[in-house]
Amino acid sequence: MVLPALGVNARHYQRFAETASAQGFSVVTLDYRGQGDSTLTISRTTRFGYADLATGDLTEAIACARERGDGPLLLVGHSLGGQLTAALESISPGEFDGLVLVAAGTPHWRAFTGCARLAPLILPTVFAATARLRGVFDGRRFGFGRQSAQLIGDWARMARTGWWSKTPANRSSRSFPLLAMSFGDDGLAPASAVDALVRLFPGARTTRTHFDDPAGHTGWTKQPDVVVEGLARWVTEALTPENRG
Repeated sequence: MVLPALGVNARHYQRFAETASAQGFSVVTLDYRGQGDSTLTISRTTRFGYADLATGDLTEAIACARERGDGPLLLVGHSLGGQLTAALESISPGEFDGLVLVAAGTPHWRAFTGCARLAPLILPTVFAATARLRGVFDGRRFGFGRQSAQLIGDWARMARTGWWSKTPANRSSRSFPLLAMSFGDDGLAPASAVDALVRLFPGARTTRTHFDDPAGHTGWTKQPDVVVEGLARWVTEALTPENRG
């Protein structure tokens, strides 16, 4: 099941889905509420954040996927999608059998280095303040879509503190297989931020890979072969019955 990045619709993962399907995977893509084919229109009265997406959108989609197939369920989280898996595992551990983080890192400013720390330290806070004033976040010019002010507030809190909620992190120590992939020239999820997100799953049995090409934060969605090949190799060993979460 593919969990999209912020403001990215499910259809943008079609090439990945087709490539993975050709390798024998059954792929489900998901639009969060208010995105893509969702019938919800984001407005000033819309209220939802990380916890709502994790325990609503994700758990409902997971239940549907479980009904449609009896094999192990992998979540493939891209950017925000990876952050939401941390929220899901902290609230309701055990919903998935394995996790794949693809260009998914924490926005916490301390996970970045040098001058790159300034953007996650400043911009999410500015976006959250603007969203509170207007009642909604219109981030379409930045590629983030139109979003709930509460969601952007959770994202900004994670950028400031390293965790999306006001309450302390409840990190599950469950053991499950995790594959984390980072890419060169990815300013939104550099290797250090991906590593920091992985640390939110202290019990996971982690396999870590890095690719210089395709570069950038979304290049892999257009050139998914390297991701699918790495995924297929990892699944052969990590998701044997005795190694599942």
